[in-house]
Amino acid sequence: MRSAVTAIAATLLGSGAVAASDSGTMDSSLLIYSETGRVKAAEGVFDLSRPLGDHRTIGLRLTLDALTGASPNGATPSSRVQTFTSPSGGGSYVVKAGEVPLDDTFSDIRGALDASLKESLDRITFLNVGGHLSFERDYASIGVNSGVVREFNRRNTSLGVSAAYAHDIVSPYGGAPVPLASMPQPNADDGEEEEGGEAGPGRGKNIVDVVVGLTQVVDRNTIARLDYSLSRSSGYLNDPYKILSVVQDQNSAEPGEPADYVYEARPDTRYKQALFAEARRYIAGSVLDLSYRYFWDDWGIRSHTADVFLRLPLNGSHAIEPHFRWYHQAQANFYETYLIDGQSLPNYASADIRLAAFDAMTCGLKYSLPVAAGTHLSFTGEYYVQMGKRGPPDAFGVLREYDLFPRLDVFMVRVGFAHGL
Repeated sequence: MRSAVTAIAATLLGSGAVAASDSGTMDSSLLIYSETGRVKAAEGVFDLSRPLGDHRTIGLRLTLDALTGASPNGATPSSRVQTFTSPSGGGSYVVKAGEVPLDDTFSDIRGALDASLKESLDRITFLNVGGHLSFERDYASIGVNSGVVREFNRRNTSLGVSAAYAHDIVSPYGGAPVPLASMPQPNADDGEEEEGGEAGPGRGKNIVDVVVGLTQVVDRNTIARLDYSLSRSSGYLNDPYKILSVVQDQNSAEPGEPADYVYEARPDTRYKQALFAEARRYIAGSVLDLSYRYFWDDWGIRSHTADVFLRLPLNGSHAIEPHFRWYHQAQANFYETYLIDGQSLPNYASADIRLAAFDAMTCGLKYSLPVAAGTHLSFTGEYYVQMGKRGPPDAFGVLREYDLFPRLDVFMVRVGFAHGL
């Protein structure tokens, strides 16, 4: 997702973006993210943009994330207490009977640096080049991106093409597990551990993104945009910390109870495509922003996203901006809530809920106000809810008693500071 956003940002370069940075800007924000009963996160972002002469602008972004909490490991609930080996293999964690298995050893800190250089090649042609570097305890990424925008039709039309490449290294705690191999049983003297331990040998993956974008001034109050994006990922695409339950069949003494746990297996390539359309209109002092995105890939996932923003001015350069987003996703071809003991294992399988079918909604409100000449503060609050099917229609035994895709509620608060240099 980061690579795609970088490529799209490069596509959106134009004369307006270059002119806006003539005097330089400094932006910073702090995000507090909280899933009910699960992951908590804090993210700080610092952006600096400075002109280098009349035709160049340099941009720097520093990001620092801290995450902790509990994350679903992919296993199903059970009527018995379940014990799982922690990611490093050197400890374990226990899940109570009837509860969705959550790995509460999750904790990480990530630092990232992005740099970009924007240049006007001539009056109607603009170039952007950039780079990305990020590190966390078990993950590292380095990438480059570039894009060019050309304006036509008396600068009412712009066409942009951009590309991004990233090489990521995944270094799972304890090493990358063998796909569909059984999770080791925890040793009796391991005990629980809070940290993931040391990262193991790295496994690489490569990501290439290409975006083609068209922006059109429709009239003096309306601007529209259409993007097409193509992405290819190859290499190690598994989540090494996700597992699947192998449950006893419906003719056993305990149908639906776990008999084993195996690590997930995903294909080693993925092609993703998306169409994005957006329209912005100025209406009596307010700005309405409508967008729609259709996504599809060769894993079978299809998704629809609709976004609505409305910026409403208040007295004294204050403004509020309500926001609503709707999202619907179909599941991946190899998504399995569980596997059944005694049946042959598939080539690929994952119980990661991010690959499941679900619906989600986000609603929020942003309030911005001036605090000095050229300086603004903003406060944003958002609520996100994610809902999936309780379980597959062919669930049996004890599995019918549990919600295999419990609702997820998330609260987000962001404070932003923008200052013109």
